[in-house]
Amino acid sequence: MAALFELFKDADDCFRFRLVAEDGEVMLTSVAYAYEDVAIAGIWAVREAAVTGSIVDLTDLKPTA
Repeated sequence: MAALFELFKDADDCFRFRLVAEDGEVMLTSVAYAYEDVAIAGIWAVREAAVTGSIVDLTDLKPTA
């Protein structure tokens, strides 16, 4: 089984989605959306960004005081 997106309604009756890994771990949960179609558009945006997005390694940055 590949990772999958689950679209659901939260306790406030808003639409959200989560990305679930093959082992069942929730990798991310979206913000709340008022409309289902906008939440679905969010899923498509995450899918596209995952394929085309760059990786920026910030692990060596020194904190500014």
